[in-house]
Amino acid sequence: MTRLPPDSRPAISLSPRQISCLHLAASGKTSRQIGAALGISARTVNQHIGDACSRLQVHNRIQAVAKAVKLGIIMVEDPSAI
Repeated sequence: MTRLPPDSRPAISLSPRQISCLHLAASGKTSRQIGAALGISARTVNQHIGDACSRLQVHNRIQAVAKAVKLGIIMVEDPSAI
């Protein structure tokens, strides 16, 4: 399989709220904890993470966090934790 160079890959854009939710999820926080930190409901957190999953073409939050890290969309303090 041939990989495209990084600059020719289609850009994936996530909203600031989706990025915030993924960043907090990467630190191990639950939807309820993320919601409390951001002042939104856990259901809204799940919606943001679900929308991010769709844009990143993955199936769950763990895959979304991993792909967002790989693409440089979010940074984690300890990458070996992923």
